Amino acid sequence: MGWGKSLGAIKALVLGVIVATASHAEDFDPSNANTADRMTYHRAVDAAVWAMPLMNFKFYIDALARAGVGPNDIGYNSKVQDWRFQTATPNNTTPYIHAYWNIKDGPVVFEMPASVEGIGIFGTVMDAWQRPLDDVGSKGRDRGLGAKYLLVPPNYDGPLLRNALVYEQETNFGFAVLRPIIAGGPTEENLARATALTKQIKVYPLSEAGEEAATNYVDVYGVPLEMTPKMDGGIYGHIHEMIGEEVVLDRDLAMMGALARIGIKRNDPFEPDAKLQAIYDAAGPEALEYMIDQYHRVLNPFVFEGKKWSALVPDGSRETEWSYEYPSYYDYVARGALYYAIITSVKNYGTATYYLDLAETPDGEWLDGNRNYKITVPANVPVRDFWSITTYDLETASYLRDIEPSTIDSNMASVVKNDDGSVDFFFGPKAPEGKESNWLPTNPERRFFLLARFYGPEPSLLDSSFELNDMERTD
Repeated sequence: MGWGKSLGAIKALVLGVIVATASHAEDFDPSNANTADRMTYHRAVDAAVWAMPLMNFKFYIDALARAGVGPNDIGYNSKVQDWRFQTATPNNTTPYIHAYWNIKDGPVVFEMPASVEGIGIFGTVMDAWQRPLDDVGSKGRDRGLGAKYLLVPPNYDGPLLRNALVYEQETNFGFAVLRPIIAGGPTEENLARATALTKQIKVYPLSEAGEEAATNYVDVYGVPLEMTPKMDGGIYGHIHEMIGEEVVLDRDLAMMGALARIGIKRNDPFEPDAKLQAIYDAAGPEALEYMIDQYHRVLNPFVFEGKKWSALVPDGSRETEWSYEYPSYYDYVARGALYYAIITSVKNYGTATYYLDLAETPDGEWLDGNRNYKITVPANVPVRDFWSITTYDLETASYLRDIEPSTIDSNMASVVKNDDGSVDFFFGPKAPEGKESNWLPTNPERRFFLLARFYGPEPSLLDSSFELNDMERTD
């Protein structure tokens, strides 16, 4: 009996040590770690930044797959999507259309229909790293006349498709993000016509060309689409999965070596022990905070002197066609930060739209959903069409969850103007009394930022001779 008690005490002591050790391992602190563990931590942060465009894509297609949209299917919204469409900075003026494919087993045909009166479709075909192959549709390569786009692997020497436009796709996966362009806005009748046109988009293997391609169309309106990468310790499992499914590009060979140093090797099992997982758990959120800071405060040029409004994309997008691949280096930090904030690229970044970002107060504080703010938009905003302001969650870069509305635009009859034509907009957890029509709600537990969109911008907006005001605290 005495030995049993002693054995029980020993077991309890050992269990206590194990629990204490595990608890300690869960809270990795780089300031108290040895050199090897600190290097693993910093490499893990860097790896998550590098992988962000690929993770953005992976979570995008994983969410579509969960919603029943498989490879070569077309996912569409029969109405303009709401906050349930959780991806990076979507707009809510027109419904999104989604498609993805894999050319590992052979070329794929992406078929765009011709525009019809009042309805066109526009978007971009991209590879898995969101590098644009070309713009398609009414403002793309086919100029709304319709076309077949044949996507082939590098050095392909097999059969082609008559009259198809041929593009080399360097990755196995590819995808397209499209939107209808609807004259007269998204009325019930126009949305029905846009859906009818959407159901003429087709994706199929080249081997099935000439047959009656049976494309599956899935309405994802109202379906929760969790497309935002979750930047915690689990992100490294997703990185391992994706590099196992994808081509390793020459530009990424050095990063593959860094990944191997942190336990992520292509074609090897992914089996992090408790210590390595604790490092991952600390590195994932740190990578996200780094990208947030880089995107909103460092990389994107400020457009109005002395104010916090910045451009949508870091310098280098036009020069490199959104790849950030320069003759002598690859700027994966700028690209990772960019794809924290956006989903989809464009091949030809024109002047039909102009976007600006605001995430801080004039004194450099992140916008806080528990505080109240006001911004005054001057009169006579120089646009040919309209402008809008949309709120987004700072960490996910997507819509604020369970919150509507998230956008106010200049076409809304309910928006109240000041006597001089300017407009005051309010942001906070509760609307100021009497200001409900000019108010966007925020989540008191989350940080947020704004995108201002200008459709048909005039030169005075593009050269910054017209300026937006900064955000003002009202509490």
